[in-house]
Amino acid sequence: MLHRIRKIIETTPYIVVCEWTNGEIRAISMEEKIKEWAAEPESVYKNLLDKSTFMKVNLDSESQTLFWSGLIKMKDTSGKLFDATLDIDPDVLYDLSIPVKGKRKEDNMAA
Repeated sequence: MLHRIRKIIETTPYIVVCEWTNGEIRAISMEEKIKEWAAEPESVYKNLLDKSTFMKVNLDSESQTLFWSGLIKMKDTSGKLFDATLDIDPDVLYDLSIPVKGKRKEDNMAA
């Protein structure tokens, strides 16, 4: 099953609570994984260790995953640098997440 994010419900430092396309409400706890990824030399994930940068997370409505604007420098075909977004595969995010309250949005509404 392809896991995709429908909307961001709440963001706190290193945790993003999302509604997924399967109806689940899940909290993605990212601090440990970001630290792991940031340990690599020249890792672009080091920027996300800054809480204020992390809190600028957005949802890409097309790819239905989380992203941060301007955290990557890329080159166009002429070699000119430009700012690009840093996104994370939604299946990775789903694997990092845990259910919040009831398993599905409908369960939370009934509680």
